[in-house]
Amino acid sequence: AAPVLAEEPKAKPAVIDAMTGRQAWRTDMPGTQVKDIRSAISLNDRLIFINYLFNEDPMAFQDVLNRINASQSLDEVVGMLAETHPEWDFESEVVYRFMMAVRRKIR
Repeated sequence: AAPVLAEEPKAKPAVIDAMTGRQAWRTDMPGTQVKDIRSAISLNDRLIFINYLFNEDPMAFQDVLNRINASQSLDEVVGMLAETHPEWDFESEVVYRFMMAVRRKIR
């Protein structure tokens, strides 16, 4: 008889993995890739993001864009955003639009 192999213990999913289930921006196709995230954000979206995501603080918005441009991975960006903006609803339409711009910069 074949030896019975012990089942590998299942690791608990990381918080980031648990969050991925419903976030359409993780799987939807972004537009063409950009070198600077600013070029992926229209003027209209820029105003919406500053007003709704950054509490009407254009400097906070610029700081996050600079950090995104310097980031290497989507998980790095998501971690930074979750830490600096825990109030964001990653299921909302506004965050979806912002994250689709992020994905044009970071694939």
